[in-house]
Amino acid sequence: MTDATCPCCNSEMAMQGDIAAGHMHFCNYCKGILATDHWLSTHMKQPILRNVRTGVFDGGPAGYKCPTCGGEMVKGPVQTSQGSMIEIDGCLRCGSLWFDNREIEPFYPEIKDILPDQESSTSKLGNAIVRKLTSLFERTGDETDQEE
Repeated sequence: MTDATCPCCNSEMAMQGDIAAGHMHFCNYCKGILATDHWLSTHMKQPILRNVRTGVFDGGPAGYKCPTCGGEMVKGPVQTSQGSMIEIDGCLRCGSLWFDNREIEPFYPEIKDILPDQESSTSKLGNAIVRKLTSLFERTGDETDQEE
């Protein structure tokens, strides 16, 4: 499996998964996901996957090549279980599907447990900065009190 470039923002995508369960590529910048046919077959419920594939592969040209195999990408509307429509892209050659930011969640809610938790790492960084600044201001306040 080769490295893949995000079709939305041209960033390098991180690969997750293994040979047994299949691979997916995740863009840390725009949060898009390119899931291989094998990964989809292993992780998604078959009736849901069949619905997604039907919508995508009955659609029209997406205007770009597959980030992993170079095959022609097509796009089509897919209805979620909530009744809304989401346009998803798929590769005619390898069967991979491209999901823009959070588009996979209505079809595979468990994705939140697999992907890196960007919000919590951002929160941790923010909390560390606040603690450091508070500590710095407390020390500065102590020095000011001693000068008076």
